[in-house]
Amino acid sequence: MDQKTKGAWIVHHTQKLQHVTGGAASEFETISVAGKMGLLLSSLAATSQSVLTTEQVNALAKSAGITVNLELPTLLTRLEERNLVSRAQSGIDILGVTTASVLEHTASAFDSLRPSASEQAALDLAEKVSIEPLDTVFATEYVGDTFKLSKSDVADFLVQTEEVSFFDAELIEPGKKLLFNGHLFRREDAKKVQAVMQSLTEENHRKIGEVEDLLRRCGCITLSEAHAILGEPMFSKLHVIGMYDVSEVSNDSESVLYVTKPSAFTKFSNSFVDDAMDMAKAFVTCLTYGMYRSASSRGQIQMLTRLMKKLIDGFWVGPATAIGQDYRVLEVRRVVELRNDGGGMYSMRLLKKDIGQLALQVLTAGDASEHSLLNFPSAAVAKYIPPEVKRTATRRTQTSASKRQTTTILSALRTGKFSR
Repeated sequence: MDQKTKGAWIVHHTQKLQHVTGGAASEFETISVAGKMGLLLSSLAATSQSVLTTEQVNALAKSAGITVNLELPTLLTRLEERNLVSRAQSGIDILGVTTASVLEHTASAFDSLRPSASEQAALDLAEKVSIEPLDTVFATEYVGDTFKLSKSDVADFLVQTEEVSFFDAELIEPGKKLLFNGHLFRREDAKKVQAVMQSLTEENHRKIGEVEDLLRRCGCITLSEAHAILGEPMFSKLHVIGMYDVSEVSNDSESVLYVTKPSAFTKFSNSFVDDAMDMAKAFVTCLTYGMYRSASSRGQIQMLTRLMKKLIDGFWVGPATAIGQDYRVLEVRRVVELRNDGGGMYSMRLLKKDIGQLALQVLTAGDASEHSLLNFPSAAVAKYIPPEVKRTATRRTQTSASKRQTTTILSALRTGKFSR
């Protein structure tokens, strides 16, 4: 697990610990301290100012759930010791910290605080059950062997982590539970998930690892590529239980299906950012099509990073034939705006900057899940408040009626006229 992912899990677990008291809270004290350092640092770094007054720092601490009199002084001292802030009578200097680096600083602070084996296990196991659900028999052996904990200590650890909700647990048979990430795998399908995971052979796991490596590098692959590695039957089983998402990019000449990992978008998710993550997922698939499938005569994407930075900076890009055909779902969702330049060619500009940033991060780094952390100040996408829509495990096909409706909506968006 890299430092950025570890930092994200620390913040995630800290947010869970803020809602509990008693033994479990004290058992994971180092996670809580490092996580609150991260939350505070992110609040400070997210501002446009390099120097903040004491009153501003107090207000930001409160918004992050940090007590001003009890916790803030200690946290500022720890941040100052790490040369991340500097305190003066006039206020606080932020020493070159960016929101992008906050999670790595959080993980580094955690490591320096000498965390217990249980705390390290809490982060490791949360990441592991986000990749695939595990039953408690395997989890007990894994945690005990990896972190040198006795069987009774592991049993206590699993009870505490369930009480705090670091990850989800569902009883699948007497004496055995399934541990999983509830943002990625559905609780009501726990027994189905368990049956699928138990049916996998060592060779199956090797092939799953190959797909995981591809998705970490690229962020998105075609369904045919996934089928070539896993085979259609096994991919179908894994798709149904939620290990993969399938999205469709359609234009006038073809429809292409793409595979993404739910965990690249919503590993730490909450209902406030699900819609933004869905839009980012749509953007990733459209851009991947434009890079690898679209012909140069239509406007194939050659320099993704330069293109995305131009869009994120608010400029128009184009004109190209592909823009008018491949980004319809994003146009309907008002992620992008299109301009008709004549001759069947269109230019495009980005309306939702944060969606573009998430899509670029997935395509270049394979993962943007930390942006779905609840109350993490760098997650600007949290300002979108979508309706709660449950994720379905099977791909929804677009009917001819909905295609007509889409055409009508696009016509209205592009011409300002609505026709029935």
